[in-house]
Amino acid sequence: MTWSTEPDAVFARWLLLALAPAVLAAPLRWAVLAWLLMTNLDATGSGVASHAGVGWLNALKAVVLPAWLLVRLRRVPGSLHRNWASHCWLALAVCAAGSACWSPYPLAAVKLAVGMAAVLLALLGLERAALGRGLDEATLRRFLLGSLALALVQSLGFADGSFGYAGRGMPQRFTSFVAAQQFAALLTAMLCWLLWTPAMKETWRTVGVLVLFAALAANGSRTWTLGALVALGLHAVLARLRWPYLLRIVAAVAILASVPAIRRGVERRAAAEEPANRLTATASALLKGRDRADGMGLGTARFRMEMYRGVWGAMREGGLREWVLGRGVGSAAQVATAVFPRAYRPESLDVNRVVHNEWLRLSYELGLVGLGLFLAVIAGLARLAWEARSHPEGMALASYLPALLLGLTAENVLDGAGNVVTSGLLVLIACAARARAGGGGAVRT
Repeated sequence: MTWSTEPDAVFARWLLLALAPAVLAAPLRWAVLAWLLMTNLDATGSGVASHAGVGWLNALKAVVLPAWLLVRLRRVPGSLHRNWASHCWLALAVCAAGSACWSPYPLAAVKLAVGMAAVLLALLGLERAALGRGLDEATLRRFLLGSLALALVQSLGFADGSFGYAGRGMPQRFTSFVAAQQFAALLTAMLCWLLWTPAMKETWRTVGVLVLFAALAANGSRTWTLGALVALGLHAVLARLRWPYLLRIVAAVAILASVPAIRRGVERRAAAEEPANRLTATASALLKGRDRADGMGLGTARFRMEMYRGVWGAMREGGLREWVLGRGVGSAAQVATAVFPRAYRPESLDVNRVVHNEWLRLSYELGLVGLGLFLAVIAGLARLAWEARSHPEGMALASYLPALLLGLTAENVLDGAGNVVTSGLLVLIACAARARAGGGGAVRT
């Protein structure tokens, strides 16, 4: 595996190593928190091909340490009811592993399968921690604050780092030591938790919500920001449209509009009419009917549509076996290099994140079998949220699901063991599972 030598990636590696002893030996509450904070650290750095080798530090974070936490939590009393989602997830991992036999990137297929198994392993550990009160509101509050602190360190201490890099001439994106889209997913998940957690004063809840929207504005993710707005709107509707909750929506939209302009004034010398980041550039392009010359507003949308057309066209040329079983994990990368030969280089191509649409990626690489199993997993999460709907934790998961579905249409998140995309989702699942088992409070109305 080729390691990134960028200063921010080196810092992430050393910080990951510094936190590892806490996961191994600290009291369980702090061990769980240390592992959650580690999901903000990508040890290999950006621009490293997923099929080129094994990132051993990331493997330590994603597989070994969650397994050790589960061992440490084995004596926590209580049990959780399982539905079909976990079995379908494991079956999907088996499909991914089996596709290594015909995939052009067999190592990527094996890594994806192991990573999916590691995601389930981490969920089991977090569920045990939730039963044992090692994943309580104090822990989640520290996780949120720690993640924001790491993002500030990355943005202020490594202003030209690779994690927040958005392209030449583009403003740096606000993120911790992970890809910006991944961090936006975490911000959205924690927003859903913050909206529904019962043991918080409304004043502090409002402050937290607005801080998270400011972070999303500085991050610039359009997909996850839209998901966060949907979650905020759902909360207002389910809270019977009380006027303070409606004012939160107005304030959140105002922050999304103003924070990029503030950042532009502080960080850049730019013309007043120049949009500050992807959010404002997209809004400007939609209102004016034309994009900027650099394509900041709608350029990535055009890129995605070209990618989708290329993958769909390749799917139509396949036979019955390809439609049923797919072409193997990572095979869509061959379509990407054919559609964008100048943009993608084999030595830096992340074959597990190239399609930017999980539904299309699964259909192409794992066929209708893989897509059906994944739909069953989503249905299982929806059922869990429904069964825990009388508890705040169940409502937090329910409000996050629309954002997750949006994210799946614009990003690839299956290859997410040990990163903040899955850790944000898994804490919501673990808390909802605890609530369904009888350990949560009542929903506030």
